[in-house]
Amino acid sequence: MQIHDRGEPLSEQSLQELEEKLGVRLPAPYRRFLQEYNGGRPEPDVLDIAGAPFGTVGVREFFGVGKDYETYELLWLLEERRASLGDDVLAIACDSSGDLYGIVTKGEQRGRVYFFDYYASWEPYFVASDFDAFLQKLRPLTPEELALIEAGAATAVVVDLDKPVE
Repeated sequence: MQIHDRGEPLSEQSLQELEEKLGVRLPAPYRRFLQEYNGGRPEPDVLDIAGAPFGTVGVREFFGVGKDYETYELLWLLEERRASLGDDVLAIACDSSGDLYGIVTKGEQRGRVYFFDYYASWEPYFVASDFDAFLQKLRPLTPEELALIEAGAATAVVVDLDKPVE
């Protein structure tokens, strides 16, 4: 797996400061990811979610600390999405539709990763037992999935906004 556009790796001191602001000790696999990558775009970037009506989703961006866009900033997202995801979940990534991936930071489910469907009032779907298992589930698009995407692009309608509707 490759991570593109990653942030400046976090030092142990920076991680401890982040955890102090979050009020939790982050699960070890996710801590290691922040220490090495501090967010970014994964490749491959697709995974299957058993039991979800949509089945396959992407990972557009892993969030980090000190990101150029606040929408990819861990602390900004903590405050922005706390009411939607709960106090025990930290948003750690998103797909291209605004759905979120979150990691449980407290309790019996600590370390588990869930997908939260924005269009279904943040319905959670189990993804993996920990962050490493989540990363291992990432895969490239299959040739069949690529063909479907290309077919959809080929049938897209182009609208000329300057042309009157007939």
